[in-house]
Amino acid sequence: MIYLALDTANHLCAAAIYDDDNQSILGEMTEDIGRGHAERLMDVISDCFSRTELEYCDLDKIICTTGPGSFTGVRVGLATARGLGLGLSLPVTGISTLDALQHEANTTGPLATVLDARRGEAYVQWRGNSDAPFSSPSVIAYEVLAEHLEGKTFDICGSGAAELQTHMQTPHEVLHELSSASIATIARLGAEMNGKLAPPEPNYLRAPDAKPQKLPVFAPGQDT
Repeated sequence: MIYLALDTANHLCAAAIYDDDNQSILGEMTEDIGRGHAERLMDVISDCFSRTELEYCDLDKIICTTGPGSFTGVRVGLATARGLGLGLSLPVTGISTLDALQHEANTTGPLATVLDARRGEAYVQWRGNSDAPFSSPSVIAYEVLAEHLEGKTFDICGSGAAELQTHMQTPHEVLHELSSASIATIARLGAEMNGKLAPPEPNYLRAPDAKPQKLPVFAPGQDT
C-alpha cells in the first residue's frame, strides 16, 4: 500500500509518500513557509513525487492533517486531499494535529499535548488515567487549563508547553515544543489505522479570526 500524506495545518507545508509494506518513506518534502500554503502545496507534492519513481496512479490512500491549527492552512490541505481523492477514486483519511504531536512525544505516560492557539488560549488534548476533561481536543485559556491540571503527574508537549509551565505551580517535563509533527510521523499514523477511515473533516475548535465585512444598511431615500 502506497500512501500520500499531507500537512498544512500550521507553519509547515509538507508531503510524503509512504510504503506501508516496507514501512518506509519513499520521498518527502517539507517547507517552513508560515503562510501561503495554497500557492506552494501542489509544488511540494510534485517535488515529493520527483524523489521517487512513482506517479499519482500508484497511490492507494491519501492522509491529511485536520487541525487544530491555522484556519486557512487546514482548509487548503483538506481541500487538496479531497480533490485528489475524488479525482483518483482514493479514500482520504484525516489525522488530528494533536494526535500527531502526542505521538511525536514518544511516551506512554500521562501527557498534556498543548498547541498554542494565541490570544492567551491553547488547543489541548489529555492522555492519562486521571479525570482531566480534555481527552477530546479542546480550546481553553492557559490559566484555566493549569487549574484543572494542578496536582497531577504528567509530561507536556507542544508549542504551548512553555506558556503552560508559567501558569503551573510545579514544573513538568517538556518532551518537545513542536507546533507540527514531522510528515513522516503523520504518514505512519495514517498507515497504522489498518484500513479504518477517519473523516477528513476540519477540526478548527474555534471560529476563524477573520470575519466577513458587514456592509452598511441604507434607509430608503438615504444618500449613498
